[in-house]
Order: sequence, then C-alpha cells, then structure tokens
Amino acid sequence: MNVVFCDIDGTFQEMGQEIPQVNFDAIYALQKQGDHFVFISGRGFAQLEELMNQLDSECDMIFSNGGGHKLVGQPVEYNHCLPLDECKKAITILEDRNIFYHLHTNEGIILKPVENYEDNILALREKLAPMGDIGKQIMDFKENFFKTECNHVEDPLAYLVEHPEVKVMKIELMEASDAEHENLRRLLGSDTAYVFSSFTQCLEVVDPKSSKGYAINEFMSAYPDAVSYGIGDGENDLAMLEAVDVSLAVGNALDIVKEQCDRVIGDCADGGVGKFIFEELIK
Repeated sequence: MNVVFCDIDGTFQEMGQEIPQVNFDAIYALQKQGDHFVFISGRGFAQLEELMNQLDSECDMIFSNGGGHKLVGQPVEYNHCLPLDECKKAITILEDRNIFYHLHTNEGIILKPVENYEDNILALREKLAPMGDIGKQIMDFKENFFKTECNHVEDPLAYLVEHPEVKVMKIELMEASDAEHENLRRLLGSDTAYVFSSFTQCLEVVDPKSSKGYAINEFMSAYPDAVSYGIGDGENDLAMLEAVDVSLAVGNALDIVKEQCDRVIGDCADGGVGKFIFEELIK
C-alpha cells in the first residue's frame, strides 16, 4: 500500500488559482487501487472543508499542521492545541509590536477588524511588489479573505478568556520586515511553542507536537507495512518530508526543501502532484 501525504498551498494548489484537474484525477486513481491520499496542511478544518467539497470522494485530512485531523468516516479530532497561557504570551507580544495576526480555531479564524491593520497590509503589499502580479494576487486574496470570511472581534485575547470552549490550533502572523521576523522567532519560540515560516512573510506559532512530522508518525502507526510519500514546498513541510519514506518537492519549492528531498517533481501550477502519481504510483 502507498500513502501519499500532500501539502496544499503551493503544492496541490497555487494561492487563489484553480486546481489542476490531473491532481483530482490522481486522488481518485490512488483510492481506486486501495492506496491512501492524505491532505496535510496548515489550513484550518473549515478551509479544508471548502476543498473537500470539490472532490468526488472523501479524503483523510490532517489540518493546522498536525493540530487536528479528520479521517474518512470519523469525526473531527483536535489533538494539539495552544493553551490559554501560551496564547496570552504570544498575543501580548504581537499587540505590543503592532503585528498583524489572526487565530486559527475550531470556530474559524478570529482576528481584530482588518481596518486596524491598514498600515501593515500596505507594507506587505510593498514587500511583495517585486513578485509582480503574483504578489498582488496573493495580497488581494488575503485581504479579501480576512475581511469577508473571518470572525472579527475587538479583543481576541478577551474573547478567548470569555469563551473557554474555543480551541486555538495556531496563531499566524504576517509581517513585512525580515528583521522583525527574526525578532519574533526569538520572542515567541520556547519549549512550549514552536515557531516556523509557512508562507511568504508569514510565521506561525503552534504547540510543539503540532507538526506534520508528528502527525504522519501517528497516522502511519496504523499502516506499518505501507510506503509513505510526502510532497511539499515550504518550511512547514520539512518535518513531513523527514518523516516519510520518499520525500518529494514540487518544482517551485524553496531551495531548503529541495535540498532535503529525494526528488524534485513538476511545479504546482502544472499539476506536478498529479503527474507524479500517475507516472510513478498508478499500476
């Protein structure tokens, strides 16, 4: 049996772009021959549900970089969440430094009204300007998403205190300054909080056990004789690529990802994931 773990953004789908049909077809072909295809993403469960609605068949999902999972035919489980004390520490630092941040929770994404972050967003647009149309599309997509598809509260920390039933999977921030990124890694990281880069100008704060590698080891314990494949593009995929038997980077992956992988396949935009599966795994 083969088990294919696949990142989404930058691997299975380009940000804000249509998913190549070959990627969907490859999932169905794998499942037809008895193999598993597992989405493993930094996205929250609600965001993954939107993708699942495009599929003709259900897939296993590991969301929030291992913070939770939804296996075929089973309920959603939240495994490794940030405790309130850790949220207080991180949010206090981010507020003091006027950082644009949001919370991924079991009730969706929570953030302050986007109007609070107009200067931050402008700085991010300027930072991504050298990327041309792609940079503009990324920021247009992000800004629209935060304005129209998230839950806005005036005080995120107070909201968490008042709603103990809310589970925080991760805290994500976007910051234009590379120097500030390094400061934030130092300030936010600890034995009880893991900080990493997930996307251009983004950092995430998660429980140390909320990693793709840890989640894969948990998943594969049920299939000890299967061959595991991991496909990714970013820093948050490194733990996944270390945990699998065969590690694959899409052609557009970061250099540090390509260097760790056994092989580089086609670009995300060209359906590199689906083409690899058809060429190498479909009997």
